[in-house]
Amino acid sequence: MASSHCIMFIVFLFLINCCHCRNQLNGTFARFAPAIATWYGPPNGHGTDTGACGFGNVGRHPYNSFISAGNQALFKRGKGCGQCYLVKCISNPSCSRKPIKVHITDECPGACNDLPVWFDLGGIAFGAMAKPGQANAMRNAGRVQILYRHVRC
Repeated sequence: MASSHCIMFIVFLFLINCCHCRNQLNGTFARFAPAIATWYGPPNGHGTDTGACGFGNVGRHPYNSFISAGNQALFKRGKGCGQCYLVKCISNPSCSRKPIKVHITDECPGACNDLPVWFDLGGIAFGAMAKPGQANAMRNAGRVQILYRHVRC
């Protein structure tokens, strides 16, 4: 009887270990953390062409208008330029709850630093967090709670 419990325990540990490795390979072991998101620029624009990082036309590849200005926790005095994050809206009825990938291309100074983490997304990126057909309703909210995590670009 004791040996069957030992075998079941070993199988359990093996399965846990396999799941852990699989998650690490897929990059899904990282957890999302809470933050705030707002948007800037034209509603159907990408924000600022150059931004504080000086990347040029962020409407083109690899950014494709999915950009964000970050507060100091993200911008890191310029060291955060080009970093990628998955962000997903969670606090508005228009939220799709599906993550989008954004690049830090600009700095969000001032009030953005009143909270630990703040993404100021371009209008296109902010609207992309919405359910289909709800981008304008999402942008009308102005400020939403999101979840984010750092990812490889």
